[in-house]
Amino acid sequence: MPRVSQQYKDERRREIVAAASECFLEHGYEGASMHRIIAATGLSAGALYNHFPSKQELVAAAVRAALDRVLAAAEDEPGTDPAAWVVGLLERLAADPATTRLLLITWGGAVSDPCLAALAGEHLGRVRDRVEERYGRWAVEELGLDDDAAREWAGMFAQAILSVLQGWVVQSCLLPGFDHGAYLDYARTLAAQ
Repeated sequence: MPRVSQQYKDERRREIVAAASECFLEHGYEGASMHRIIAATGLSAGALYNHFPSKQELVAAAVRAALDRVLAAAEDEPGTDPAAWVVGLLERLAADPATTRLLLITWGGAVSDPCLAALAGEHLGRVRDRVEERYGRWAVEELGLDDDAAREWAGMFAQAILSVLQGWVVQSCLLPGFDHGAYLDYARTLAAQ
């Protein structure tokens, strides 16, 4: 039997993750059974389980892929102005409502599922770490802070940005008539402080 290339395996995993993401978005985490996901992929159960042994691994892959897209675009953002970076991050989330909903689905399930809690902590930690790294350097260069003061400032700034991000995700998904523009103004003002 011919060997399957790594490229083929990676592409198959991306296809499975895309189908699973659609199931999570349509049915929520609890409602997206493995049976539904298998049916959505068109694969056999064995083929799917060969790539992803559990639903937790599937949702983790789906959220990581979505967050990778948003954060990769954030890294490509020109300039270092914190307010512009934060607004750019929120604008990318606004343009990608599926990612925003996947984040909320994960956070909602994290309340009662330790695997989802670990996943939520992982992706919030990734955002925090990116902000601390990017703006720790900025605080030294632009604010003239020494390394210790810059680390402290970047840590506080990262916590504020996590709050802004979480607020965006929750409010944009749950509040009827959510005003994206007003929230972006709020985020811009907060990040400029």
